[in-house]
Amino acid sequence: ASEERERSKLGGVPIISRNIPIDIKIPTESSESHLRNNNDTRKGMIRKRFDITIWEMEKPSELIQAWWTFDESERQATGDPFGTVMWPGSILASMEMMRQHYIRDFSQSYMSEQHETSSKPPFKNATVLILGAGTGVEAQTAALLGAKKVVATDINQFTLRLLDYGAKRMVESYQNVFGKSMSGVVEAHYFDIFSETPLPESDIIIAADVLYNPELAAQVGRRIYEAISKNDTIPKLIVTDSQKFHGTDFLVGVKELKELSSLLRERGLEELQWEMRQLSQVRGSGVLVDEDQTYDVDVRMICWGWDIQ
Repeated sequence: ASEERERSKLGGVPIISRNIPIDIKIPTESSESHLRNNNDTRKGMIRKRFDITIWEMEKPSELIQAWWTFDESERQATGDPFGTVMWPGSILASMEMMRQHYIRDFSQSYMSEQHETSSKPPFKNATVLILGAGTGVEAQTAALLGAKKVVATDINQFTLRLLDYGAKRMVESYQNVFGKSMSGVVEAHYFDIFSETPLPESDIIIAADVLYNPELAAQVGRRIYEAISKNDTIPKLIVTDSQKFHGTDFLVGVKELKELSSLLRERGLEELQWEMRQLSQVRGSGVLVDEDQTYDVDVRMICWGWDIQ
């Protein structure tokens, strides 16, 4: 059956809802080491699912095509428009956020029964920073996982309005489910990663599908270096990239990341590395065409720091 989608207007611009199921299965009993490997199909599995509803610009093609014709100063003044629609990296990031949270949630319950200690579910009461938050898939996921504050940043003002609109609708939908209001948990903020402004402090950093040119990718890499090397508390990290454009692997060729690798080795911590995941039957905006598209996509991901106490 086709998805029931709502329509509205935001500042006179037509917008449309999109439901995104974030669906994972995890073992119900085991140690954290087993859960991380997640190989044993004989263990009981439990399904966890959030239905996230975000809002997109209904016809983004004209805006995006116009943006390509802008000179550099006009582009900087408006902020890129790609966050006005959902991208598949946000789905994988949200799935991994849920997985990292719930394996520790179940592990904590299991360990407490055995009178052992375990790390707490990482999103509970956490401050989460999202770089290039777009329509807000990961922001809503973090809120639903129990984050205390979600600082969702972007450079495009209309994208931030879409994100805020969706987050407020989420609060209305879920406030009775959790027995507490999530009002104000998600904060939409303008933030330019090329500015001199330090990253807001956070326990967890998410950056999904923001590596769409080499300069931007390199700057994301430098910001990750900043977050890991210059803070007293080391944040947990998820980066996803479904586009995989040439020259956007910031682990290669960014001086600060080579320094970071040396620093992590000195501290006895794992180095950052990509892993590949496949998403099947993703349904999303056609971007430059009006009709939705359904496709399979390989997404690369960095998932780092989740075992650091």
